[in-house]
Amino acid sequence: MIVQQGQGLVAYQVQLAALQATNMQLCQALGNPSTSRSEPVFHFCRTLRWSVSGPAWTLAWSNISTHQRTSSQSVFFTTILFLLLHSSITLHCLSSSTMQQSFSIHQCVLFLLILTFTTAPTLASTSVTVKLRQSATLSCNYKCSGVVKWTMFHDPAHILAQCDQTQCSSERGYEVSHEQYLKGNLHLTIPAVDYSKRALYTCVCDGVEACDVRLIIEPLTSLVQLSPGEALVMDLPVPEPVEVRYKARGSADLYGAQICTVTQRSLHCNPEYTPRASLSYPNITLRDVNVSDSGTYSIRDRKNEEVIHIYTLIVNDISEKKPESSWVIGVIVGLLLLLIPVIIVCVVKNQRKNRLKLEQADPEETITLNGSVTQEVNQSRQRSNSDVGPLLRKIVDMEELIQRYKTESMRKSQSLPNLNNTQVVEMLMSKKTEMEAVVQRMQKSEQDTISKWWRLRRPELDTIIEHWRNYNAELERLKQVQQSSRESHQNNHLTWFPTGRQRLQSCPAWAT
Repeated sequence: MIVQQGQGLVAYQVQLAALQATNMQLCQALGNPSTSRSEPVFHFCRTLRWSVSGPAWTLAWSNISTHQRTSSQSVFFTTILFLLLHSSITLHCLSSSTMQQSFSIHQCVLFLLILTFTTAPTLASTSVTVKLRQSATLSCNYKCSGVVKWTMFHDPAHILAQCDQTQCSSERGYEVSHEQYLKGNLHLTIPAVDYSKRALYTCVCDGVEACDVRLIIEPLTSLVQLSPGEALVMDLPVPEPVEVRYKARGSADLYGAQICTVTQRSLHCNPEYTPRASLSYPNITLRDVNVSDSGTYSIRDRKNEEVIHIYTLIVNDISEKKPESSWVIGVIVGLLLLLIPVIIVCVVKNQRKNRLKLEQADPEETITLNGSVTQEVNQSRQRSNSDVGPLLRKIVDMEELIQRYKTESMRKSQSLPNLNNTQVVEMLMSKKTEMEAVVQRMQKSEQDTISKWWRLRRPELDTIIEHWRNYNAELERLKQVQQSSRESHQNNHLTWFPTGRQRLQSCPAWAT
């Protein structure tokens, strides 16, 4: 048994040494169209060509091509052909009158086995699936020492790429490697796949088919969310004819139902979609969508039997109560926007009021203001009773010191008698340094009561120290003026009242 593949036909050579039959006997065995009993076997003598060369028979399909436009069509068509031939031979083998005229039961079984094992290889197919605009490689591993050509099945005269022992050449959009060709890898590369390149590609080596590879583009997917009343726009990226299929959410239908078709730039839809569907090439628009339109819409190429684009539509369910709830939310937001400035103003005023109370209150009142210091003291007492007394005394001393030395009358009463107040400034600086050390040793955050109190009092103490320094500078200048005036007065007294010796020396000679 030998299987040969050529251009446009498949030849089956069956060598049966023990089988002696004529061309007419075989035709009668398969079903002679002249007899009424043979009508159900599809008149194979009309479509099959037989030739006899001694004991070897050659069975050839003269009107059936092994080239396959699509893999699904190929498998379907070849399977049907095999079943028809298989069933026809079985029927005639079981016919007693036919067996007496042609085959024995052993010859029928042998012929059925030959058909089974020689037809199966034609069902195989190769396909490559890629995404749109990505690179695709059509693989073909075949050692060829001659000329290799890549073509599309529907246009075998148009050579896309070819290679020989010296070089390779290809059209724009296709690539072949001479190095790979020498290794037996007859691969065809398409750098950017588009819909025009979808086809069944054939690789031929010196006129003999080496490989058949079908290129398929993966369907595009889009998720669309719309509100009721909006429009769904679907793109048609491939030439006509195309169809639109709809599958509702939760539907058990695998492929959905056809709702529209496009042929010759004309849109034809089911009656329920006709009022809302329109074609503005290359777009199909479905207007006024509602919740019931949610589902999957598939754009399908009818020529190549491929799905091009899948749109998943979700129409939001907006009930009648939602506008009322939105209105209520808007009112609440407006009231909050009005209340926020009022709350901010109240908080700021309260902070200013508390700050003024801290600045104007007596030391004892400052410590107990708002109960904050009292709480701090109670917490400190729980931690360590020995730390409460010194801390309170230092705070009270600092408050008394600030209240005592901040007035101008105090500076005058302390300064005028002795005109030297450097010791007051040094004392204030020393008290400030001690208080800084106490606050730092506490290691509290900037938000506790003691730290807040010191942040308020420290600037005031700095101001008092600065005032005392300025006042001391004025007193120093006044002291210098008084000293200069005293020295000038003494010099004038010596000039106007000379001593007795000086007076005698100044008398004239005649007076002596």
